[in-house]
Amino acid sequence: MGLNKKYETGILWQDTQHQQLIELMEKLSDSNAKEADPKMFTYTTAFLAMYVTHHFNLEEQYMETYGYPDLKLHIAEHHKYIDIIKKFRRENTQFSAEGSAFLEENILKWILDHIMENDQKLGAFIRIEERKRILAEET
Repeated sequence: MGLNKKYETGILWQDTQHQQLIELMEKLSDSNAKEADPKMFTYTTAFLAMYVTHHFNLEEQYMETYGYPDLKLHIAEHHKYIDIIKKFRRENTQFSAEGSAFLEENILKWILDHIMENDQKLGAFIRIEERKRILAEET
């Protein structure tokens, strides 16, 4: 399935990374629906830890570069999510059906909500700012 068009921000790197994350969460969901795979659970939690570091840092660099007005709010959302992932990993060092279900239901919901609210606003802002810079270079 992948990234639904309604979640696209119009920023290629952001949409590509969101796509990767959504596809991973779908694989976890498929695994949970069949016979839960402990390796998929471990991979997903490790990927999420890496993802939040890389993806959020990149978003924050763009916010700083373009002077995003909701920078502090957006970063606060990132920190909340990072704290949730860290706590989850501390409490779920081994596979469990409950932990896997929590990832599938709660973490995926947070991701999609964040993309629909914060990342949509950020994407629109970046697109406008990039257009301004292109126009300024042309004149």
